[in-house]
Amino acid sequence: MAMKDWNVFCRSAVGGSILPVLILLLLVGTSLSASARDLGQSELYAVVAGVAKYQDSRVRPLQLSDKDAKDFYTFLQDRKSLFAKAHMRLLVNEEATRNNLTKALREELKPARKDDIIIIYLSGHGASDPANPDEFYFICHDGRIDNLYGTAVRMNTQDLLKGIDSDRILMIADACYSAGFSEVLEKQRAKATDVFFSMFQTLQGRIAISSSRPDEVSFENPNKYGNSVFTHFLMKGLRGEACRQSSNGTITAKDLYQYVYDKAKEATKGRQSPQLYCAKGLDNDTPIFRAQTFKQPLTIKVQFAYKDDNEKTFPLTNESVLKTGQLVGCAFRPESDCYVYILWWDSFGNVARVFPNPKLTEGSGEVKAGRTYWLPSREGKHWYVLDKNVGDETIYFIASRERNPKIEALYDKLCSLSTAARSGIQGSELRNSLEKELDIMGAEDYTVPDKAPALMQPNLDGLFDSMENEIKVAGADAVFRLKFRHVGK
Repeated sequence: MAMKDWNVFCRSAVGGSILPVLILLLLVGTSLSASARDLGQSELYAVVAGVAKYQDSRVRPLQLSDKDAKDFYTFLQDRKSLFAKAHMRLLVNEEATRNNLTKALREELKPARKDDIIIIYLSGHGASDPANPDEFYFICHDGRIDNLYGTAVRMNTQDLLKGIDSDRILMIADACYSAGFSEVLEKQRAKATDVFFSMFQTLQGRIAISSSRPDEVSFENPNKYGNSVFTHFLMKGLRGEACRQSSNGTITAKDLYQYVYDKAKEATKGRQSPQLYCAKGLDNDTPIFRAQTFKQPLTIKVQFAYKDDNEKTFPLTNESVLKTGQLVGCAFRPESDCYVYILWWDSFGNVARVFPNPKLTEGSGEVKAGRTYWLPSREGKHWYVLDKNVGDETIYFIASRERNPKIEALYDKLCSLSTAARSGIQGSELRNSLEKELDIMGAEDYTVPDKAPALMQPNLDGLFDSMENEIKVAGADAVFRLKFRHVGK
């Protein structure tokens, strides 16, 4: 499939040896026996910087570097309770000057102790110096390509983190290494890249993950993810998807690398292959982050159903094809108290919150263990009727152990718009933001029947006795997506 067909873009480069780069340094222990409890006692230090706009007109602006940094900073803020304390600084565009970034690296990270975690996240352009091809630089907002030594931050130097006691290091670089440069410049840049990563293959306690091979591009997918492909799966992996089999929430370097490698390869149709750099064997047990863990999975029995023309009730699945005027319903029963949100995207891209909906069902997303909920009515006597707008219909079922203020705020903001604004650019942006927020959530374990037999006329007990579907949430929350086809009569 052509790149334009699936709306994924690589980060463009500028003249010379400049390449877009996202760099994340996460300082993690050289002690391979460190556990999730050890990480929980550590303090988190983070300097997050993103540059998409540059003073030097010769440096081409980037599309998502500043947003990647903001989103990653928010991601860390949302997880600061996993650590003893958190100390974080965000520098974006005009604030991300060489002076501010250097000062943050040298001064704000110094209080970190030996076992604390340090994250340095840099998103923007990287470059090799034409006069010194072995030197690799991160270009700040005020950087000049004719004076990298004096205006950019040199990365491949042991002095980068001088004076910092922590001995825990992981670097992750989201970089575009191939953008149509001349053969000479390509070789020069490749050399700088090799020198940059060679540090991690000789030093214990230092691990690097690159977003792609030196002969590949790194893709952006603003419409689907709102971030670069690699950064999207980086956050998703650190959120817990990279350690779904871990009993204590520890995410090792190997866990994270394998996750982002598999997901980036799949999302780019095999055109982007993240790479791992470290001393031999160091990746296997080195813990790099924490995810929330729970003693028991959150389990919810759920059944989407529809009525055919003969008034028989069938499970609604991804293979279902329904006609205008047919009836659709949903029933679910949680095994423990939790929160549920159900959002329905119609064929025109409009969004309706099916649950909670105080006009039809419940006024809060909080649900109680053992109680059966039938939508669209409390009593289970009514159904949704498909309108005349044919096309693909998508339903998101979100199960969460805690209330999700982000989803609620985005939906409320969408509803507050005028009819014209809701159907315009502002409404489209909010709907996209809402869908992207759902996409970064964890994947669910979803059990379905081998066949889809007709269900009993849904008195609720009969419905649940006859069904086998259930959602199991191992982490804090998860999303199940159901997509069916809506055709005319």
